Amino acid sequence: MSSNPAMRFKPALTKDDLKAIQDRSPDSPDVRALLWEVARLRALALRTHDYFRQGSSSTALILADSLRTMLEDEPVIQEQSRLKD
Repeated sequence: MSSNPAMRFKPALTKDDLKAIQDRSPDSPDVRALLWEVARLRALALRTHDYFRQGSSSTALILADSLRTMLEDEPVIQEQSRLKD
């Protein structure tokens, strides 16, 4: 078994992959909801990437605070916190 947690998942989907899924199921409310969730998480990944590219600038501090707030609002973080309580 691999020690790399990412290895438990299938390869990441590209924007084109997601569009193809949408095109195959254009009227599915479930597919639409999942794609919106993927889009939201992709935006979080982009913001995180921007943060790391900024290094130690003042912009990085602003991004770090924004990321911290975004992560605190993530359901998985809230669920994990409740399990620890």
